[in-house]
Amino acid sequence: MATLKIIISCSLFAVFSMSTICAQSDSIAGEYMRLADDFKKNAAPDSAIVYYEKASVEFQQLNQVEQFVSSCNQIGVLLTRQDNYEEAKVYLNKALVAARSSLDTNNPVIANTYIAFGVIYSAEENFPLSLEYHQKALAIRLLKFGKNHADVATSYGNIGNVYFNSSNYEKAIENHLKALKVREKLFGKAGVELTQSYTNLGNAYRESKNYKKALLYFDKALTNKIKQVGDKHKDLTKFYKNISDVYYLKGDTKNGDWYKTQSEELSKS
Repeated sequence: MATLKIIISCSLFAVFSMSTICAQSDSIAGEYMRLADDFKKNAAPDSAIVYYEKASVEFQQLNQVEQFVSSCNQIGVLLTRQDNYEEAKVYLNKALVAARSSLDTNNPVIANTYIAFGVIYSAEENFPLSLEYHQKALAIRLLKFGKNHADVATSYGNIGNVYFNSSNYEKAIENHLKALKVREKLFGKAGVELTQSYTNLGNAYRESKNYKKALLYFDKALTNKIKQVGDKHKDLTKFYKNISDVYYLKGDTKNGDWYKTQSEELSKS
């Protein structure tokens, strides 16, 4: 009987020890992610990468696939920002292999991996492959979130940017208008999120030489930004410059000079 008690006690100790170890590992992984996020937020990408890497190792050992994929995605994004595309692809491929083997193929975390690939291929001017990955991400987001979701708007914006970079301004406008439509439904016509859509549309219309619409959207972007930051903020510099540039392209020097002056005065403030 005493022997049986010892066996039971040892078994319980083993179970308790394993659960404690797993809990500790989970806590360590979470702490690594917290540190990585803090370093990323504070513009210390190299340190962020170190801790995302540590977190990825812990998550892999814990078989927490979604978290492993997320940490690899973060590393890929940060390496991409450093123009280290090949190493970024290594981590994104790790993420994709793990996700495809264990997760639902329409898991939103996979959409993030596709987007990261899309950004790299656009930077490398492989626009068809970039569009392919962004379209895959959009398909997942539409399926999981529906048509009216901020992430869906972001995907339309991503696709619009790729078309813009490939000089297909008609398609760029089409997708940026889709992004704008979703954002208007979600945030109203004065939402902060609309400013980027207005700017993207202004750029695309300017490059397609539709200066009237370019001015319309650049003015909307400026108006929205003023509502957000006030009329004396240095961030308005580029908004005035965008309008100035279009007036110069139209041959309207008077208005071009006026908006240019506003831009220059704010840049000195």
